[in-house]
Amino acid sequence: MIETIFVPRGAEADAVRSAKARAGSNVRVVETGIGPLAARQAADEARGTAPVGTALVTGLCGLLSPAFAVGETLVYREVRRDGAPTLALDRALGDALAAKLPGAQTGIRAFASDRIVESPAAKHELARRTETDAVDMESYALAEVLQREGVAVAVVRVGSDGVDDALPELDRSLDGSGGMDGVALALAMLRHPVAGARLAINGLRALGALRRSVEALLR
Repeated sequence: MIETIFVPRGAEADAVRSAKARAGSNVRVVETGIGPLAARQAADEARGTAPVGTALVTGLCGLLSPAFAVGETLVYREVRRDGAPTLALDRALGDALAAKLPGAQTGIRAFASDRIVESPAAKHELARRTETDAVDMESYALAEVLQREGVAVAVVRVGSDGVDDALPELDRSLDGSGGMDGVALALAMLRHPVAGARLAINGLRALGALRRSVEALLR
């Protein structure tokens, strides 16, 4: 059903590769950097090396609605972005994947952000303005490139921080090349110990859910 998986490199990619091994799957895994530019570059490079086939975009996301909890699996219906048309994702593929994920939340309207949304106030304002349920940085860019080439795309992500959860200064830790500066990240965690501890706990929970969801999809 899924021929290529796109996932941000690092812990999210590690979770996907663990799921792939546990499922005994030979699915192709393409790792992207963080953010739309890095994601678009990864999609272009993937198309240039081998056929993509049916694509799954996955990883973690921020939650913009109190209706959803950290660790829940979300199946996107569409992705919105400021100043661009809304991208509807492949409905048949999304429904087929949701059928393999009992308890997954479906019909999710997501927003594509160019930066990490860190404060509860910013999350609530983004939810009000865009009428969306979740936010991430890569899904729109990946779907845009792949759909242009006729690729069927579904997005399945796991909530890693709730709408009322403050994050440490993660956006300042991005290094501009799609990666995270380890020193800057450590300093951000030290400056915001409560938010950092919550991020670590929620992150472990979300990554576990991501691994289980992808494993279920690949079996």
